[in-house]
Parts: sequence; C-alpha cells; structure tokens
Amino acid sequence: MKIPLAISLVIGLISCDSSDSSRLKNTASPNESHPKIDSIQHENKSRIEKKYGSQWDFCDCVKKSDSIDKVLKKSALSEAETTKLLLRADEVEKKCKLFLTDLQSKKPADRAAHQAKVKACLNNQ
Repeated sequence: MKIPLAISLVIGLISCDSSDSSRLKNTASPNESHPKIDSIQHENKSRIEKKYGSQWDFCDCVKKSDSIDKVLKKSALSEAETTKLLLRADEVEKKCKLFLTDLQSKKPADRAAHQAKVKACLNNQ
C-alpha cells in the first residue's frame, strides 16, 4: 500500500513545475508587475518553509526522486528496505514541497519546458 504512494510522490516530483514564476507569469495579466510576482513567490516559499523547513532546489529534488524511483523499480526489496526507502521518500517530499504546489495547472508548453528542465538536471548528475 505504501509503494504506490511513494511511486506517486516520485512521479509528482518529476512532473511538478520547477518554477512558480513561469506559472505566475503565464497566469498574470500583462499589467501586473514583476515585483508583485516576486512577492507572491516569496510569500509562498516563506509559508512552505515555515511549515516544512528549508527547501531543496529543483535539481536536488529531481535527482533524489529519480534515485528513489530507480530503487523502487527493483523487485527484490525486503520489507525493511522498503520501509527505509519510504521514510526517505517522505523526507524528500517535505524538502520539495515548494515544487509540489503546482501539479495540476499545466499547459502543454509549460509541461514541455518542465520536462526539458528535468532532463537537464538528470543529465548533469
């Protein structure tokens, strides 16, 4: 039961938007200034860090989630190993909350840009 949750977490982290600014720029009206966008981003980050602690950067989140995903794909994990891995997945989720806030509102162009950014992070391991 915990493995599907961990897999969902990994997929969510990899598919999440890496930058609230791209989402905010796309949804903001042309008349809104960048300082307001920065203020919203800062407030969001502050709120998340207050609740979950300091956040890792995007590439760290992608690399750690990818690592967990690769281990989960192994079929020969013991129960103890699976438990340890799921605890690690929970830790990664808490440190990557900033990138989990925008999972549902994706435009095709945003998804393509996001996938390119994820690929760049994984290629620079």
